Amino acid sequence: MNTSVLAHLAERFKAPHPETLVTEALCFVLTRHPAARAAAIALLATDAVPEDVRDWIKFTSEVAGAETSGRMDIAGQADRKTWLSIEGKFGAPLTPRQPVAYIRELEKGGSILFVCPAPRIPRLRDELAARTTEAGQSAPGQAWRPGPAGVEWLALAEDRRMGVTSWPSLLAELGNALPETDRPMTSDLHQLEGIVAKFEDDLLGWTPEELTSGGLGATFAKALHSTRVLCRIVAEELGTAHAPQWHTPSRSAVLPSSELWDWYGQRFGTAWSGLAVCLEPTTYWGLEGCRSPLRLGFNVAAARLPLDRLYQVYRDMHALSDRCFHDLSGPRTAAAGPAPRSDGWWLLPFPVRPGLAGQEAADEMRATARTLVAPLLQALHLPPSAGTAGATAPSMPGDLPGGSGSAPRS
Repeated sequence: MNTSVLAHLAERFKAPHPETLVTEALCFVLTRHPAARAAAIALLATDAVPEDVRDWIKFTSEVAGAETSGRMDIAGQADRKTWLSIEGKFGAPLTPRQPVAYIRELEKGGSILFVCPAPRIPRLRDELAARTTEAGQSAPGQAWRPGPAGVEWLALAEDRRMGVTSWPSLLAELGNALPETDRPMTSDLHQLEGIVAKFEDDLLGWTPEELTSGGLGATFAKALHSTRVLCRIVAEELGTAHAPQWHTPSRSAVLPSSELWDWYGQRFGTAWSGLAVCLEPTTYWGLEGCRSPLRLGFNVAAARLPLDRLYQVYRDMHALSDRCFHDLSGPRTAAAGPAPRSDGWWLLPFPVRPGLAGQEAADEMRATARTLVAPLLQALHLPPSAGTAGATAPSMPGDLPGGSGSAPRS
């Protein structure tokens, strides 16, 4: 995978706090390049910020607040008054002082912007609004309003406002201000984009307790991201498209309760006999003996192989999964043995080793995925690592998202 020098160094020396590294790099860009500074001020400043003040705003990192021990990641200040604030997030939760104490540091009419991975925006937005409402800084039920460059804004008391956006959206806005001949800014933005992509795609480590307990908040976000990465890895191994999404049965349909199954992941269609990667937040994760939130499985309604042959493939994959769990922690998993659902899905747990993170975790996830899909590739008469060897899936309608391979569960 192509990467920037900064991203390579961050991986090589294992930066423990990606937020600090990336916000420091962002502050460097805003300080070094007038075009980037002007774009950030235009994006963040409200009409309440006087024009003469805008001319004097300078961005500084790790700025201590006057009334708390917290530090703003990046503060836009003029004459020691804070008008603008940027707070960067990847996987770290909000601190107890965010955003309430940080908002108090702003001048009337000031803005604070939180930047995070796009999948985290809905939950972060709700948490921020809940905290400002409780502190009396925003009205209950106040709606977020879309603004330029993909920023959503929440109106706060005293003409202040709070925004949320993704890292790619913010960097794209800075890139739009890039002068054609400004090679230093081009290089710096490339470095910053590389490290953001690296951290947004990075896998966080799991504790044994998190793998078995189920989870909300940051633990759920970690499971969602791990599933997204696993979908990409399996897609690359199969040589097919990467398109994970939420799958929710129609609530208007008359279905047994066992079939009202919300899950996140990807179906790989008829060409792969209904193979899927799944995250099931409420069905298995957290049950006794279930030591991973991730699943591989088959939707038998999309089976290309005869069912008796597919079931043997499934049993072989389950045996390999059980062996991986044994290698991870010694005792055999309590989930050992095939356990088909009653509604036409055959599922098996995907082993995750506790304590691994970053590229090391991704490499092990790929090796495990390659091991588990090998019986399916053999049954389909395809070489191992079909995707990485350059082979493509058989051309069948169900191999495309929304094709016949996306049939509803039987």
